Amino acid sequence: MKQGGCATYAHFPGADVCEGLLGESRAALSRATVTAVAKSDAEEVRGGVPARRFISAAGGKEQAAFYHDPETARFLGRLINAPVRPTGDGGTYTYYARLGDHLALHRDIETCDIAVITCLLDRYGEGSVGGQIRFYPGRQHEPLSRIRATPGDGAARIRLSVGHTMVMFGGLVPHLIEPLGPGELRIVSILCFRVCSPAKAKSS
Repeated sequence: MKQGGCATYAHFPGADVCEGLLGESRAALSRATVTAVAKSDAEEVRGGVPARRFISAAGGKEQAAFYHDPETARFLGRLINAPVRPTGDGGTYTYYARLGDHLALHRDIETCDIAVITCLLDRYGEGSVGGQIRFYPGRQHEPLSRIRATPGDGAARIRLSVGHTMVMFGGLVPHLIEPLGPGELRIVSILCFRVCSPAKAKSS
């Protein structure tokens, strides 16, 4: 986390929780909605409306239990050496399920200082980068347009394995999801946390 604003963890959450999240994500697909934005807006810092194409659904009881478990906040707090709190009642499941599904370069919205991304399912072709997270740990202070103009500079990629979680300073680290190739499928659980002062953490 100190070196690049993100890190991955193999047992956070545990296998039983991941199994419950996957089952819930499959059930939630019936109420999911399609999001499609052809072109990113002119936002240079964080938030805005990045280009995207995916399906998403609100999480349920399984996800909320992990999200609001005090041990989850304590684990994250130890990682970043600051208290955190959930930004709302629940998170979302995102399904990258069709050819070309992706999320373009962005930093997360103001209420998402820390993004917690857990991979629940990932089917991909040999040698494919579809569904990988591309991020720029050394370009946290650059405008997004400059990064788009030189996308190879400082880029790092990771394929988040099933059952693994990436914890990222999403409001600082520019990142994107690579477009899916034919027949590929990826389901992730996404939770957002705010970094807060010790006083606010005690009162929440």
